[in-house]
Amino acid sequence: MLESLNNKLEFKNRNLRSWERNTEFWLNSELRQLTDTKEFLKQKIPLLFDKDSTQIPVVVDMGTGSGWALDLLLELGIKSRFIGLDFNEKFITNLIQKFSGLQSTEFHCIDFEEEIPKDFHNKADIIFNFFNFFETANIEKAFNNAVLMLKPGGKLVILTIDSFYLMLALAKTMNELKEILAEYEAKKAKNEVPFFFQKIDLGNGESENLEYASVLYSFEDYYKEAKKNDMKLCDYAEIVKTSKFIPKVYKYIVFKSNGA
Repeated sequence: MLESLNNKLEFKNRNLRSWERNTEFWLNSELRQLTDTKEFLKQKIPLLFDKDSTQIPVVVDMGTGSGWALDLLLELGIKSRFIGLDFNEKFITNLIQKFSGLQSTEFHCIDFEEEIPKDFHNKADIIFNFFNFFETANIEKAFNNAVLMLKPGGKLVILTIDSFYLMLALAKTMNELKEILAEYEAKKAKNEVPFFFQKIDLGNGESENLEYASVLYSFEDYYKEAKKNDMKLCDYAEIVKTSKFIPKVYKYIVFKSNGA
């Protein structure tokens, strides 16, 4: 049931094709992960910003999708210069139209596993990576690109789903879960990166034909990348939503770059 991430280009192209099929649904549906995490984020996000600063902060959203992170900032009344990045051109086209009246926003089609244009280097006070890293084949490159975009002392805010709950969503029976967990252990023992494509969670069920990638990165994987890039952990929390049809535990992780 689990695959090994051996061909990163093939994986990336497959995931992009999936998101091109998912776009219309994603733009016009209430998203489970937003419903589950919105109240938590409304408490946490304001704490990321320096209330005493006279400068308007720059926020970069990696994997901006439908633009729900920007919607949340606007709802909270937080002023920022918002830069939304995504590898799906359909999302970017929609966002340019949706937020055409906001001068403080811009959107770009960017592949986080390629070189980030130098115009984005040392740009962001805060980077959001909400449910994006676990769809990335080359986590080392994507994480390093995030670091390149941060100003000294900037914050990288990661929101992800515990990998064991991703596997739980894949299993339909206890025997299947045991089989998946055994595959996971075997692949990790061989230093392989396990992944699968999962159906979109509708809250009370799953989509029939729509899917997206889930690479089974753990907190350890993110922490290793942070240490390599001289970042320190400055906040961590979990949002427990295990009573729903598909149980989930979300992880909120904040790393701070070295600097003033």
